[in-house]
Parts: sequence; C-alpha cells; structure tokens
Amino acid sequence: MIARRCLTVLAIVAAAACRSPRFDAGELALAEAASDSLTLAVADSISPDHGFSVRQQGASTETLSACNDHVDAAGWQSVGSSIIETELPPDFTSGGQTSQYANWSGAAGTLRVSSHRGAAHAGWWTDKITSECDVFISGSPAHVDLVSTTYARAVYAMIQVRDAPAIELEGQARTVNGQAQLLHAIRTARISSAWGRTQ
Repeated sequence: MIARRCLTVLAIVAAAACRSPRFDAGELALAEAASDSLTLAVADSISPDHGFSVRQQGASTETLSACNDHVDAAGWQSVGSSIIETELPPDFTSGGQTSQYANWSGAAGTLRVSSHRGAAHAGWWTDKITSECDVFISGSPAHVDLVSTTYARAVYAMIQVRDAPAIELEGQARTVNGQAQLLHAIRTARISSAWGRTQ
C-alpha cells in the first residue's frame, strides 16, 4: 500500500515536471518594469555613498530634475547600436549609425550617441544648466546635465565605461515633456556588449 502511494506521488511529480512553463506576457512586462525601477532606485540610492553629488542651479524648471526619472515608457520601442541599447517612443527612427555614432529622431526631439569628445559638462551650455546629477547608467558612473534655453531643451550625459572609451549622449527636445522622455531614454540606456571591442 505504501509502495503504491509512493508510486502515485512520484507519477504526479513527474507529470508536473514534464509540463512546459506558461508564458504570460503581462507578468513578464511587470517583472521587467519592476526590475528597471529597482535598478534605478538602488543606483540612485547608493550614489551618495560613492561621493556623487547633486546640484540644482537657479530656479527649478517645471520640476524636471536630472536625478529623477518618472516617465511611463509603456509602448516604447527598443533601439540599439554598437554603443548603446535603449527604449524610445514608437515614432523615433534611426538617422544613421556607425561604430562610433548613432542618431534617432522623432516628435519629442533627437537623441545622438557617440564616443565622448569633450568635458564632463554640456560644453558651451554650461551657464544654462538647470539641473545636473551624478548617477549610474548601465552600471557605470555617469554625469547628466539638463539644459534649458530660450530656443531648446537638452539632456547631456557622459558615461564613464570601465575598460572602454567614455560615451556621450545628447538629447535635443522642443518641450519639457520631450526633455523628460529623452532623459528617461538616457537614464535607462544599456551599454552595448560590442562597445570598446570595435574601436
């Protein structure tokens, strides 16, 4: 009798183990969003322990801060190059790519990515920086500047990649909402595994 029960239990366990796992796209999307959110929260929370600082200049510009990222990216598309991979609104299209450069543009503005060529700040716009923050992007230390002028809004970032050249990202937007979308695309970018091997 005991042997029969053991065999029954073993048969049930074996049958359960042979079933293929269910795939639920909704659960996968929730898990992915939770993982991204946790990654950003952890990176931002440990940055003060690594000597990183935050500086807000002048009056706050419509409460947009280089240190915060609260954009809902549902429905965005994944784009990639030999430098980075990120998500952008669905109307963004590629403007060309090489091993050292990539460009996408859409209604919110443009995003350009290249090997870093200059200073840690936004170059000639240094006096127009409204917010800046030192964060981690794709696990690497990065400096992010928000720039607002009469004519445009921009997001500049420089990622210091270990054992590879630094990466420069520049987003040009027409509106605060567009600037926030480009900030999100930059803050959640992932460094391509090809970067540094194609130099």
